[in-house]
Amino acid sequence: MPWKVIQFQDPTGEIIVARVPPDGTAELVSGTQLIVQEGQIAALFHDGQPTDEFRAGRYGLSTQNLPVLGKLLKLATLGASPFRSYVYFIALKTFTNLGWGTPTPILFRDTEFRMVNLRAHGSFAIRVGDPRSFLHTIVGTQGIETTHAVEDYLRKIIVSRFAQLLPGVLSTVLDIAQHYEKIATQLKQAIRTDFEQYGVELVDLLVEAITLPPEVQEAINRAAGTRAVAPTEAEHYERIARSDALRDASKQPGGAAAGGLTAGLGLGAGMNIARDMLGQPAAGPAAPGPPRPTLEQVKAKLKELKQLVDEGLITQEDFEGQKKRLLDEF
Repeated sequence: MPWKVIQFQDPTGEIIVARVPPDGTAELVSGTQLIVQEGQIAALFHDGQPTDEFRAGRYGLSTQNLPVLGKLLKLATLGASPFRSYVYFIALKTFTNLGWGTPTPILFRDTEFRMVNLRAHGSFAIRVGDPRSFLHTIVGTQGIETTHAVEDYLRKIIVSRFAQLLPGVLSTVLDIAQHYEKIATQLKQAIRTDFEQYGVELVDLLVEAITLPPEVQEAINRAAGTRAVAPTEAEHYERIARSDALRDASKQPGGAAAGGLTAGLGLGAGMNIARDMLGQPAAGPAAPGPPRPTLEQVKAKLKELKQLVDEGLITQEDFEGQKKRLLDEF
């Protein structure tokens, strides 16, 4: 039975291309109404070949608006005789928030970590810029006739290009953060050229994340934590450690700082830390007794100890004990 009206409406707004009827062909006659919605373009196919195109509007199919098909079928002589064809409706709107991602990890040769498995994902936006090329390539040559299949095919192009260009932009994953924009820019340029040959215009593309294996990420976190400590901070932490050692030493039997350090840290380490606090060289196994500190050394150490008290790193009692020991040795 001939179709009286042929049209396609998309209530979801997510369909790029649709075929009517979905399978086979429709029996059309001269005078059948073709309705093309705003933002669509319709292409009539006969025997697998595109014949005529229609923009938004209502058309009564006839020899006047089917010049190509009319020549093929000689509709003027067929009158109301049916002919079998089908129509592709293509949406011309911009489709946003389309996702892409690596279905399997990409093996990346890293200068620091040797071989690293990377994953990446992002989003992209497209529109059909050249419907005729789109029908000839994606729909015709590739045989892709559903929106899902079109998106899947475009995603494969993105992932393939991403894997190809990454080694040319990045040498080590340690530099990923500072190269995100460059990676996205070069990927967008490559993809735009690839899409154009299919009649598809790339509106935008984002690289939202490039993820690393957990063990590599952990190594980077440790490295970042080490580099984050400035020299002044390292000195501060060292002083805290020394003050903790002095505080613990003062609690040892006898109360003497050097004795406490010796008991808590071992003879060699304890004596070295104690002498280091006084600016004296560490004693070797056969070294004679330590030299007496100079007046400048005593003043400097008293100043340092006073600062530790002010910062709350040692108690006033610790300070007085150290002060007495320094004055006794001087």
